Amino acid sequence: MSRKDLTPEKCMEILEREETGFLAMCRDDMPYCIPLNYFFDREQQKVYIHTGLKGLKWDILAHNPPVCFTVADPGCKRTGDSPCTYTYEFESVAVFGKAAEVEGKSEVSLSLNKLVEKYRDTEISPVPKEKLAVLRMIRIDIERITGRHNRSV
Repeated sequence: MSRKDLTPEKCMEILEREETGFLAMCRDDMPYCIPLNYFFDREQQKVYIHTGLKGLKWDILAHNPPVCFTVADPGCKRTGDSPCTYTYEFESVAVFGKAAEVEGKSEVSLSLNKLVEKYRDTEISPVPKEKLAVLRMIRIDIERITGRHNRSV
């Protein structure tokens, strides 16, 4: 492990902490990457994403489910007397796996409520059943997690 590699534990901490991730997909040699809110289920080693009912991402995932999902804590810029000392501190995590639509109502409900809990500012009630019937969730079954950093120690 390089001194800039993150431990698996640190990668999972970052996945739990950050709020926006980037879902990268590919179809016919054309990459497509979009920012999304997400929930990381550490116990199940899965990422859950709430999305719209249709769109390019669903078209791509139907034909090519392997994805990369990335999150980053950008830190701050460091400068010095020479441009050679300029850098940007960061921590980033890349998750590799296969994406699929969450099919079971109980898994949709549980994962969506955990996602809402992650982003809420005040006490809220669970997502109403009629709303659950008209939404879609993506689940990324994680195969590999990697992370890097450029932080002063």
